[in-house]
Amino acid sequence: RQNPQKTKKKKKKKLLFPRGARLCLRSPTPSRSHRSVDKQISGGSFDLSTNLVLLRMYQFFPDRTNSTVLVKVLVKALMQLPGTDFTQCAYLVPQRFQLEEPIANLLTLAQHAECMQFKEFWEVASKCKYLWESVPGFEQSIRDFALHAINLTFSQIRKQKLGEILSLEGGELDALVKDRAAKSGWKVTGDVIQLGGNELKSKLGKSSGSNVLDFAQYGPLLGM
Repeated sequence: RQNPQKTKKKKKKKLLFPRGARLCLRSPTPSRSHRSVDKQISGGSFDLSTNLVLLRMYQFFPDRTNSTVLVKVLVKALMQLPGTDFTQCAYLVPQRFQLEEPIANLLTLAQHAECMQFKEFWEVASKCKYLWESVPGFEQSIRDFALHAINLTFSQIRKQKLGEILSLEGGELDALVKDRAAKSGWKVTGDVIQLGGNELKSKLGKSSGSNVLDFAQYGPLLGM
């Protein structure tokens, strides 16, 4: 019979992967993670940690990669701008997928958005809208990010330039300006819009635990 005082405590083994990741790696198919992605889309949420677990599984087992789900994850991640969620997700995408469409298109879109090259963004986006047909709110999230960037960088902007950045014109642009005038204190004088308070600043850290792009330096790229 062992003396309780002399009994050595067993050291806990350090886990190489989080519990969820180990379950995912053991599973023959990542169906649970795939269902989670669809749930995020239908519920308008975003779970970065769960999506990263899925992408790590794809890294270890590229043959199990579901390109449709991969696109959904990256589209949802891009919607989190100015958070760096897309960068974190894209880093885990297997190299061969990064070089092929449609992932290559999403990487190009992300680069344009992060560099505030919105005119170029919408030109590319017009050719691959099928990528986010099943993901509600994608284009609106990019416009919110663009408005956020404008408000942090400028005190005024011409209406025509605003429409170019947001890819809006006519009644849609007029409605947005009217809405911002009521909610954010924008003032319109001729073709120039004086920007008021920015309620979008509160969305800077909207992705819990994520970093935020420092894009003020790209202001001149708006061509103003």
